[in-house]
Amino acid sequence: MNRRSRKLPLLGPETLALLMTFLIGGWGLLTIVSSQSHASEPFLLAGKQLMFLILGLAVMWGASKVPFRFYCRNAWILMLAAFGLLLLLPLFGVRVNGMCGWFRLGGFHFQPTEPAKGIYLLTLVIAFSKLRSDNLRFWGGALLTLVWLLPILLQPDFGTAAIYLAVFASLYFLSGGSWRNLLLLAAGGIGTAALFVWRHPYAWRRITGLFNPDLDPLGSGWHIRQFELAIARGGWFGSKLGGAVWSNAYLPLAYNDSAYATMAETLGWCGVLPVWICFTVLIASLLLLAFRFGLAREARLYLLGAAALVGIQTLVHISVNLCLLPTTGLTLPLISYGGSSLFGCCLLLGIALSAANETE
Repeated sequence: MNRRSRKLPLLGPETLALLMTFLIGGWGLLTIVSSQSHASEPFLLAGKQLMFLILGLAVMWGASKVPFRFYCRNAWILMLAAFGLLLLLPLFGVRVNGMCGWFRLGGFHFQPTEPAKGIYLLTLVIAFSKLRSDNLRFWGGALLTLVWLLPILLQPDFGTAAIYLAVFASLYFLSGGSWRNLLLLAAGGIGTAALFVWRHPYAWRRITGLFNPDLDPLGSGWHIRQFELAIARGGWFGSKLGGAVWSNAYLPLAYNDSAYATMAETLGWCGVLPVWICFTVLIASLLLLAFRFGLAREARLYLLGAAALVGIQTLVHISVNLCLLPTTGLTLPLISYGGSSLFGCCLLLGIALSAANETE
């Protein structure tokens, strides 16, 4: 298929996507400062995150300038590189909180599953584009996803694995997948989740802790109670910067897994509303780009998948912090502290903006 690139206008969905990425990253800096306001070096993590944000935006801009057809041609090479890093984790990775998901590089930690998300999506898009039959798309995509999940489950990182599965289901549906296969996937997912809970008692404790934290207030119910108390302290208008006492004292990983609760305590419901709006505008911008006339099929699918990935991970993180889902270790895109998460999201968005240039 012949393709040609077209120049994007200065004002439009792509500009909004860049602007929203910058604004959301800025709220992330504010959240990290608030989570460390009572620490001996309150600006240490925020300073690192500012460096990550600047580099991440540079990665996003650079990735957007590479022709999307280059990514498509080299998708399997990129997969081998990312997959190789994932396979090396059990041998050379660092174990944190029971999960061997990071490499230690000097004074920094690198989590390869984060940039791998954009590459996984790229390989899934290529597979869906090449396989025209509905059943072939479903089973081929399921097999590809399973291959990606194997090294992730070895860490084990069940939160990221769930995101990969959700992205596969979303993209299959958006590519015109049949309801029969979607119901089959849902049944398989429920069965797998039930088996996982049965084999891992801590998962069941997290579920019971969600619905009745008083059963184990110092164990599985602890995180739930801290979410509730931190968000309740924020109220409508927040406790202001430097006043997030609960996030600094009791909330586990206030700058990362609990970033939304920290932000809610600091800014209140009125303060987090603009963050919701920014995420909504970012996802809407990707969807608007996806439905541009004349866009190549692979490019359209990648934009839809990127919107789904950012949207799903954002909703899961916020739902966990609002005590609507059991606790998991998922970051809030562009806000939670960590260079790997930030770079991974910026790479994903950069490739998505590159896809917006690609016409048939």
